[in-house]
Amino acid sequence: MTTTILPSFWKTVLALLLAALLAACSSDPKPPPLLTFNVRANVQANNGDLFYFVVRNVNEKQFMLDSYQDIADKAFASPADPAVLGVFSIVPGTKQECAVNQPAQGSVGLYFLYTRPGSQWKKLLSMPFDLKYTVNLKSDNQIEILETRPWYSWF
Repeated sequence: MTTTILPSFWKTVLALLLAALLAACSSDPKPPPLLTFNVRANVQANNGDLFYFVVRNVNEKQFMLDSYQDIADKAFASPADPAVLGVFSIVPGTKQECAVNQPAQGSVGLYFLYTRPGSQWKKLLSMPFDLKYTVNLKSDNQIEILETRPWYSWF
């Protein structure tokens, strides 16, 4: 009697293992991890007034040709521009975490819509992306971007 139960038990176990293996193989690929920006705005950035931070999927040529008005229009367009990954309001004197979906290709343009933009109101990040960046916005509206890399990437 044990000889007939044992083969059916193993058939059931084998069928379950096969089903689990097929389910694991057929799952959708995981999306790339989020890009996170820890934005630290000095209390005097933009003369202490609220401003916007726009993250956009671009190529280098687009980035160079982007004007302040183009980005302002795209940030608040209806319907939304699919290249705009995120629009965040920034309050000077605060630290904010802003996360966006990582694009599959291209670069990421970071745009800061100050009330009176100076010469430095946008920055370009190229692939491969780090998962986290620290963005320091100084009192003179200068932008400093620090890459946050895990310790093991140093090797």
